[in-house]
Amino acid sequence: MTERNRDRSGLMNILSEVHTYSLSELNSSIRETLELSFPSAVWVIAEIAEARSNPKGHCYLELVEKRDNTVIAQVKANIWSSVFRTISPKFEKATGERLKAGMQILLSVNVTFHEVYGLSLNIRDIDPAYSLGEMARKKKEIIERLKKEGLTDLNKSLLLPLVPQRIAVISSSTAAGYGDFINHLVYNPAGYRVYHTLYQSSMQGQEAEASITASLEDIRKRLAFFDAVVIIRGGGSQLDLSCFDGYSLAAAVARFPIPVITGIGHERDDTVTDIVAHTRMKTPTAVAEFLLSGMRDFEVRLLSAQQRLTDLAKDMLKDEGHRLELLAQGISHLLTRRFHDEHKRLNTLIHGLRQGTGDVININRNRLYLGVNRLGAGIRAYLQAQGSRLKHLEQAVRLLDPINVLKRGYSITYHRSRAVKDFEQVSRGNLIITKLYKGSIKSTVEEKDEK
Repeated sequence: MTERNRDRSGLMNILSEVHTYSLSELNSSIRETLELSFPSAVWVIAEIAEARSNPKGHCYLELVEKRDNTVIAQVKANIWSSVFRTISPKFEKATGERLKAGMQILLSVNVTFHEVYGLSLNIRDIDPAYSLGEMARKKKEIIERLKKEGLTDLNKSLLLPLVPQRIAVISSSTAAGYGDFINHLVYNPAGYRVYHTLYQSSMQGQEAEASITASLEDIRKRLAFFDAVVIIRGGGSQLDLSCFDGYSLAAAVARFPIPVITGIGHERDDTVTDIVAHTRMKTPTAVAEFLLSGMRDFEVRLLSAQQRLTDLAKDMLKDEGHRLELLAQGISHLLTRRFHDEHKRLNTLIHGLRQGTGDVININRNRLYLGVNRLGAGIRAYLQAQGSRLKHLEQAVRLLDPINVLKRGYSITYHRSRAVKDFEQVSRGNLIITKLYKGSIKSTVEEKDEK
């Protein structure tokens, strides 16, 4: 016998002495044991790690238990369609939430084991009161944390402009609430103009918190363009609002450097985001009305101030008119009196001037006569002297007349109509004209002699 045959033979001997199970026998035994251990439904506390449904209406859950964020237990659970049709509406009505990942639930289950599919829990019922308590506990913890960090009133402390006209809107363009908000703003009866920019965001579901927070960061980059931020949802179902109870979004809203106004559109208790926002309104339309009412209040105050200013100006004009009238009367009286006094003084001056003028005229008339006589004699003597001098000058001029010089046998030479005084003025070949007492001679320069 070979060594291999000997080992096989020994193994068979051992198996013949020990009771063995086939896999199906083992699984059947496990099933029977579980059925004996859990003959009826039991209540289990667990967290939903995954939730999905199929077209037939069944819901499949992955349940976990965590300790310090580490999974210490995990099991699959099923809610068959006949049960799910009853459980789901009841749970949603009580909590305002669908069954979804991250939710703590208290559920009644039957423990089952299938030889092929293994262990699973068949859910018979879910207690919404427990989930409500867990949601309230988490919400309370987040609110307490925000209070401890001094964030609950931080955004409220910001000053909202008297007329906020540049609004950043965080919403979904397809949301009915967004359409209502825009229509209420644009078609307001007073014709106020509000400039708005939409930051498209997911407004429900697991991705909503990150989406809205990202939109806030985008707005932060353009703060100079906005007076306030509006977060609106509104319209449709009131479910899937847990994103507005998250710490990250609430902290981002609280720390935002300009006022944040919410109009999420739900009637239940305020979300954490509502609590930390500058102003909370119930619906998007209410947010629009809040903005418009601020404008109306400002307009009313402005018109009231204008009326007060007008009334004050009228009163001042009336008082000043009365004062001016009294002043005019006083000036008129003063001018009349002054005119009378000045008229008397002027008459006195005129009388004195007439008398003084006559005396001055008489005195200066005699002086004038004497002066005229003296002036006449002087003028005559001056004219005689100047006449004699003029005759002498005339004789001298006659003697210097070129004609008289030419009569004595002299001549004048011209070159280009100019009298030649220096031999340098002409050159050989120049045409010159010699002026005589009677007539003239034209000649050409042939030679010059400096001597």
